[in-house]
Amino acid sequence: MTVAAGALRGARVLVPRSGAWGERVRADLRARGAEPVVAPLIGSAPPRDIVARDRSFAALAAGEYAWLFVTSAASIEQLRTHGVDVPATTRIAAVGRATARAVADAGWEVEFVPSGAASATAMITQWCTGRDPRTTGRSLVVRSDLAQAVVSDELEVRGFAVDVCIGYRTVGVDLDPQIVADLRSGAIDVVLLTSLSVGRELRRQVGPLPARTLVASIGPGTTRDGEGLGFTVGHTARTQSIDALIAEIDARSPEGSS
Repeated sequence: MTVAAGALRGARVLVPRSGAWGERVRADLRARGAEPVVAPLIGSAPPRDIVARDRSFAALAAGEYAWLFVTSAASIEQLRTHGVDVPATTRIAAVGRATARAVADAGWEVEFVPSGAASATAMITQWCTGRDPRTTGRSLVVRSDLAQAVVSDELEVRGFAVDVCIGYRTVGVDLDPQIVADLRSGAIDVVLLTSLSVGRELRRQVGPLPARTLVASIGPGTTRDGEGLGFTVGHTARTQSIDALIAEIDARSPEGSS
């Protein structure tokens, strides 16, 4: 699809996640005149070790951690779903603006967000600068089973006390057959590529997409993953947030560029 400034108006856009995130994206797209198609390709399931998760959640709620590290909005959704209230004594570090927004929506304050591109490496590198492991206190990293252990590994290497909580498993969700048909025929104009997991499910369930479909990626890392799966990514968000991605697509010139 060739998109012009404001060309999201009338475009059918695949939103690959549901929940609070999906509803917020749906509202943004509708405000721009687009037709959002909310069709989750991934979802959350309980971790294999539920006892360990519940123990970590209880310790967090009891104020046993000085810092909480979150690298996705899904981690916040899990905390909210299980009624965990992060105490004011626990400071929160978020990987980027989108995750920080999820923290704020939950009613908690974000103490630290890295500058520049949103990535676990950037977050933990910047956070560690100037901090003393002897006086920082213990930290908790809440993540999915598929997320890389970048944050916890770096904390351990630098001598910080850290626990890891696998809060949920990321699982594939089967698309409605009509949506699969629409994707294969090009009846959906834009696909929002938001993670490697989304890309894998898209490839498994749909296969190659028509050339007219704009595959729009949330960031450079996701673009590399998507291209590795065989997709042609037509646009990559500059600041790695879904809000920026949608705004950039809507503002593209007729020629467009990634």
